[in-house]
Amino acid sequence: MAVRTRTRIHRLRVPNVSEIDFGRLRSGRLECLQGAMRRNGYAVCLLSNPASVRYATGTDVMHVWSAENFARYAVVPADGQPILFEYPGSIHVSQRFVADVRPAFGWGAATPEARVRSFGEGMRSVLRELGHSDEPLAVDRLDTPQYLSLGEEGIRIVDVSPAVFEAREVKTLEEIDLMAINGGIGDAILAEFEAAIRPGIREYELLAVLGDALLRRHGEVLFTRLTASGTNTNPWMSEAHDKAVMPGDVVGVDTDANGYEGYVIDVSRTFLCGDQPTPEQKEAYQAGYEHVTSMVELVKPGMTFGELACAAKPLPNKFKEQRYGVMMHQVGLEDGRNEGPGIPSRAADGTPFAWQDREFKQGMICCFEAYCGEVGAPFGIKLEDQVLIGPDGAELLCTYPYDERFLR
Repeated sequence: MAVRTRTRIHRLRVPNVSEIDFGRLRSGRLECLQGAMRRNGYAVCLLSNPASVRYATGTDVMHVWSAENFARYAVVPADGQPILFEYPGSIHVSQRFVADVRPAFGWGAATPEARVRSFGEGMRSVLRELGHSDEPLAVDRLDTPQYLSLGEEGIRIVDVSPAVFEAREVKTLEEIDLMAINGGIGDAILAEFEAAIRPGIREYELLAVLGDALLRRHGEVLFTRLTASGTNTNPWMSEAHDKAVMPGDVVGVDTDANGYEGYVIDVSRTFLCGDQPTPEQKEAYQAGYEHVTSMVELVKPGMTFGELACAAKPLPNKFKEQRYGVMMHQVGLEDGRNEGPGIPSRAADGTPFAWQDREFKQGMICCFEAYCGEVGAPFGIKLEDQVLIGPDGAELLCTYPYDERFLR
């Protein structure tokens, strides 16, 4: 089988970090969000999802911890500057980027009810200050104390998701530059990961290689632990364990990382511990390769999600029962819904789906992927490419090569 020449590998220039205007990055993202808020009829929003707070304010503090604890949030008007409510011990950090930083109302399980009520009272005061006392508050997520506190103040709540989708789906030029930098980091961490594969190494040791390679390049965090070998690769989604890699095992990895400045690196490759794959391994790899690369080659601005789903090279029936949940998803500061909708794998069968008429746009960042593992087989193959939708089609962000041993 001939391996396709990856003609777009060198088209996307990777800039130096010093070339990125971070002030313009922050102001451009805020402008996108506020424009989307106005078009969706939202006068003011409350954001507590860490990635959305970062998108609106340019700040990020203790990202993983903040995702699990209600510790920081931002009130963003459709016109004017955001107000950041920061974890008190980190106010000095965020004041470097945001003019109006105030202490956040935080709580835990034993927080007195009066302090919980103070959150709603504080939001009512802020809405009055911004001149939006009678407007609904568009929110991304609330915990129970927040929700009850706002309700006691009579604050109407609506879902901010439509504006967040619209703002974040098409990336600014500065975001694209950061994604290109992270594409290079992705190539480097995959190279170190592959080089570390040997008989006897354990899955969690390979995961440590991935994490070390990421952090040494100013990346931030691995948000999954999807490293698996041999029988742990079927079905997919087993995270790194203490299994030792054995000769002849396939080793699958999904990078699933927040890289430099938080932008996502999401590429999957499957490697071989050995010299020669089996015919069954080659068959599965080739099916996944054809599925992914056909989407990368076909996608263009203006094509609908439904059109691509129908045009992509289909997976053989033997792999459909355990196929990956999506053919395509979008990424940016997050991997998932806040960056825009994707294409479910069932769409390849002609099954209607909610976003089938949505069009690909220049400036989107998309991940095309496939999993090929027959039910009961002792292995499975996971492959994924991350691309920028350019004026003429897909431009690879991570360019790490496929393993030609599976494709011969």
